[in-house]
Amino acid sequence: MSDKTVGGIAEKLIGSWRYLGTQIDGKAWDRGANPKGMIYYGPRNEMAVQIAPDVERKRAGAMMTAEEAKIALTDYIAYFGTYSVDEEAGTVTHHRIATIQPGDAGDFVRRCEFDGDRLTLRPPDSTLEVMWERIK
Repeated sequence: MSDKTVGGIAEKLIGSWRYLGTQIDGKAWDRGANPKGMIYYGPRNEMAVQIAPDVERKRAGAMMTAEEAKIALTDYIAYFGTYSVDEEAGTVTHHRIATIQPGDAGDFVRRCEFDGDRLTLRPPDSTLEVMWERIK
């Protein structure tokens, strides 16, 4: 459960963070030249995240074609829900209520590492790293 101790993970997470990038095995995950994203952790354990790859999204007409929809959604991450912190384990768990990814459900557990205004989230037993910078 969440522990709001001074200087603890729960306290440090609160706020908005700008997406910096994702790495797997130390190599950048290609989301284009200038991907955008934000993750928000609220004081009442609410959270939301969106990451948009830098791809050209064209619209041919009033109705989106299947190909346009595929381009718009490929590698786009978006979900919201609540979160809990395990201070002892050094993790945050995202309890997803809804997500844009088909068939993607359940909780995400992430180890947290803070370095000044930078936050790195890592799934346990994985080489995936998602880097964020606090928005001031």
